[in-house]
Parts: sequence; structure tokens; C-alpha cells
Amino acid sequence: MRQHATRSQRGFSLTELIMVIVILGVLGVGITSFITRSVGGYIDTGERQRMATAGLVAAEKLTRDLRGALPNSVRTNSSNSCVEFIPIYTASTYIDIPVDLPGTTIRAVSDQRGAAVSGRMAVYPINTAQLYTPSATGALTQATATLPPGNGAIDVTLSAAHRFPLQSPTRRFYIVGTPEAYCQTGTSIHRYSNYDFNPGTGSLPPSGADVALLINQVQANSARFDYSPASLVRNAVVNFRFRLFEGNEQLVVEQEAAIRNLP
Repeated sequence: MRQHATRSQRGFSLTELIMVIVILGVLGVGITSFITRSVGGYIDTGERQRMATAGLVAAEKLTRDLRGALPNSVRTNSSNSCVEFIPIYTASTYIDIPVDLPGTTIRAVSDQRGAAVSGRMAVYPINTAQLYTPSATGALTQATATLPPGNGAIDVTLSAAHRFPLQSPTRRFYIVGTPEAYCQTGTSIHRYSNYDFNPGTGSLPPSGADVALLINQVQANSARFDYSPASLVRNAVVNFRFRLFEGNEQLVVEQEAAIRNLP
């Protein structure tokens, strides 16, 4: 009886206890490592998704704006960190324009809009330098042109007399606004608008403009805009790319925007 009681009261030995502690420690480390990697993977996936979404939205905004650029108005600065263009408000076909003598009235076909549109008028814009130095005898008017609402034939009025140098082969005209630009500054890409025409690109990013953030967390000096002018076999193309970063994650965004408008 005494021998049976002694055996039933015997506990773990020190060796067995150490082995249990070691096993539990190994299991704890493994479980902790698994949870840490799972959470880290989830965080990394979230960062990549946020970057991808932000990059997609920025690329689509850039593409839409560039597609609406006046033909031959797209240009870049020397470092290719900025792209500038003249946005189109509306376009239609003219019946007659002043070519031989200055005039203030252009007979045209309505653009079928329900409201008047005002801006500068461009006809056969084939010279980029001329577009950024508007004059009284160039392809882009100094004067403000007002296209009234209506149907059929209408009269576009100019605030001052203008003489266009050439007729358009397609008799196309555009009502446009002042230049706009996208530039990388620091770790952000901004949109610049509501500023005056500048003959050269050395002033980019432009001063005195309204500035709006397009996207931030852009790697320094990673934004690049490459412009390929139109040829006889293809439209003009702007290829742009930039690199986003968040934590340890990086994402390269690259896209092409075709300028489908023709002079």
C-alpha cells in the first residue's frame, strides 16, 4: 500500500519540465512568426492596392486631359518632368474666315451646344511656337472668340480684328483655353492652370498659376513625359511614367495618351 501511494504522488522531473518549456517556446515562436508574416503580408497587399488605385486614377486623369489637347500644342520642358498643352473647349467647322483681311466675324457651323462658349480661336494649328505667342495674325487669336448657341450657320464674334495665315484643309476651328501643365515637384505631381502663355518651356512649372495636387508619394525625379509628334501614319503620342512608393513598396505607372485631334 505504501509503495502504491509513493508512485501516485511522484511529479515531473526537471528534464521533462525543461523539455515541455522548450517545446512550448518553439511553438510560440512559430505561431508568432506566422501571425507576424500574415499581418505583414496583409499590410503590404493593402499598400500595393492603394498605390495601384491612386496610380490608375492619376494616369486616367492625365490621359483624358491630354487627349483633349489642341493639335501641336503639347510640349515638354528640358528635363521632361513637365508636359504642357492647350485645352480644347469645343470645335466645329467654319464656312469662312478672314485670311486676306482682318475681321471680327467668322461664319461657322454650330457645335449644337445649348450655351455660348468663349475662349481663343485656333485655325490650322501646325506651329507649336506660334501657338504660345498669340498675335493678331497667327493661327491662335489674341482676341476672345465667342461661339453662340444655335443650330445651323452661326456667327462667331471676336473681341478684336484678326487675320489667320492659312485656311484649314478640313475647315476645322477650335475654341480653346489658356495653357495647362502637369509637373513633378518634389514627391508630388501637380496640375497647373489659369496662367498666361509663355514663349518657352523654361518657365515650367509656371508661376502665378492655380495649382492642384494630382498625386503624391512619387519618387523624386521619377516622373517623365515623352512627346512624339504626329506623322503621316500615326497620331501624336505622349508617353508618361512615374514611380510611386509607400513604406517598402514601389510601383511604376506607365501609360500612353494618343492625341487624336487633327489640325
